[in-house]
Amino acid sequence: MLGLAIAVAAGCAPSSGGQEGIPSWPDRLPSSDSFGAPRGLLPRRAIVHVHSVYSHDACDEAAQDDFERTNEPCLERFREALCHARVDAVFLTEHDRWLVRADSLAEALLFRAGDRPVTVGGRLAANQLPCGTLLFAGAENVLMPVGFDSLPSGSREERRAFYDAEGPDATEAFHGYGAIVLMPHPESTPLEQIAALRPDGIEVYNPHANFAPKHRQAQGLSRLGAFVPLAPFVLRLTRRHPDLALLSIFHANHAAIDRWDALLSRRMVFGFGASDAHENALPIRFADGDRGDSYFRMLPWVTNALLVEPPAGPVTVEAALGRGRFYTVLEAWGTPSGFDFHLRGRSGAVEMGGTVRYVPGQRLIVRRPVVAGLAATLPEPEIRIRIYRIEGRSRTVVAESGGSIDVPVPGPGAYRVEVGIVPHHLSPYLGNGDGYHLPEVPWIYSNPVRVVP
Repeated sequence: MLGLAIAVAAGCAPSSGGQEGIPSWPDRLPSSDSFGAPRGLLPRRAIVHVHSVYSHDACDEAAQDDFERTNEPCLERFREALCHARVDAVFLTEHDRWLVRADSLAEALLFRAGDRPVTVGGRLAANQLPCGTLLFAGAENVLMPVGFDSLPSGSREERRAFYDAEGPDATEAFHGYGAIVLMPHPESTPLEQIAALRPDGIEVYNPHANFAPKHRQAQGLSRLGAFVPLAPFVLRLTRRHPDLALLSIFHANHAAIDRWDALLSRRMVFGFGASDAHENALPIRFADGDRGDSYFRMLPWVTNALLVEPPAGPVTVEAALGRGRFYTVLEAWGTPSGFDFHLRGRSGAVEMGGTVRYVPGQRLIVRRPVVAGLAATLPEPEIRIRIYRIEGRSRTVVAESGGSIDVPVPGPGAYRVEVGIVPHHLSPYLGNGDGYHLPEVPWIYSNPVRVVP
């Protein structure tokens, strides 16, 4: 199945058919099992970097009122969208201004009727929604620590100072609370500042880099340049399906990728992707009846396919994220099935996020994915796979193919894979005769395997 959930205005229930000339849209992502399970690892769909009612700028900046009462309808839309998109794990990233209102981890985990607390060693670790989705607590300010074991005590101002820390000791302080420390929006931060903060992972794609004026400006783009291609969706002047509005403004975040590769030349740093959904940017209803930036629309645009050691649970899910054993997927173009990247050596497979010493005879193996559930009546997409080698200040292509790849490791370096796709299979949803040219767009960003001398 392609694409993501739609929510109509009445109750934000998913749509079941087309409206106003827009064709019917498959309204659920497939189960995360569709990703495939290489070497017995369990695939789990994860959202990293998302905002709910403990972020002041979520829910049209009305996530809580002046009496600190929660915007329950917005929270319910968020929860329903997670379940409808079949998300297995969510790493919340709330801003410090309101996260300080959460006096305990339980409050930050947004428990509601029917939820189940998940404990590890007698301590609270996550909230499991009735549909099975796991919620983990986290924050986003200069750094983005996720998966807290506990929250800091003290006054609200003391807690705010903790979440907003950015000095050389901030990462270790967050680690002390069990968090995995990430760098959001790296295109806005100088490389050496990122390097000094020593995050575990760096954001390699976020739609905000495509349309948020300040993030566009940081990449040398026109601040308001995204609004022209979005206008046809707002004004309902196009027959392209609204869930493909991202395609009209999409461009790869090369500034973030360049920073990632520069860090990889020094040490292992994993990459992750995010939709950064807030429900605060495009309240206008598109042609399917849903607002342009709804949780239903945006959450499945960018996901992360964690490869989890069995049995899957909060410990192994967090471990897969923290070790970089996953890949980022733009599921707006479809769900990839069968993708695999690993290094094969004498002692077996080295998974994404792993580091190994160079030994002659090692091989880099990539399995070509297909679009899960692709109907036989739809045209086939074009797929291109590249293996990149990052060594020192150079980034070179080791191999490129439209099929699977199996090549020798040429020497030390960090190796990662990008899968590009020309999504011809989306053409029925792009308004036949609309004159839209389908470009090749990134579909998968793998995490690296690092080979050291």
